[in-house]
Amino acid sequence: MKDEASKARLTEQRIIAAAKKNPARFAPLYDIYYKQIFIYIFKKVKNEELCGDITSKVFLKALLNIGKYEDRGFPFSSWLYRIASNEVNMYFRSEKKNQEVELNENDLHSLLDEIKESNEDERLSAVITALNDLPLEQSELIDLRFFEKLSFKQIGVQKEISAGNAKIKVYRALDKLKKLILKTI
Repeated sequence: MKDEASKARLTEQRIIAAAKKNPARFAPLYDIYYKQIFIYIFKKVKNEELCGDITSKVFLKALLNIGKYEDRGFPFSSWLYRIASNEVNMYFRSEKKNQEVELNENDLHSLLDEIKESNEDERLSAVITALNDLPLEQSELIDLRFFEKLSFKQIGVQKEISAGNAKIKVYRALDKLKKLILKTI
């Protein structure tokens, strides 16, 4: 299993190196990552046409800046997720819209377990209300950690901060979420 991951990483590095030399060779990266970036953005904007536009911008920026990409030991997708996150945030800022977080019940229960809240229906609606009241950056951190299931290291790469700083920010966001939940109950 580890051997396969190493081979895939090596293949990815070769494709990236080829794309850096010749942007026309960017297509395999697009083919590999388009669907997962599209899904990530769709979860945020909930509009297929808009999602397609933002995803196109993400890959255009990635193509134009592939020469600046540095391998820091993380998958190339981390860089793409960071670009996608920035594009989504720019969209919400420019449109002055609130970001919606899509929750499934298992993820919500896992979040409740983390903040040591009971899983009663009343609490579930309080958590949803509190999540909507969180500032965008904190809401996104909780989304990345509990709904996208990213590690602190991956969050750090995406946000261009250390893994330790990512952990601190996530737990501060959780603390703020707890306080908001208590206000709504």
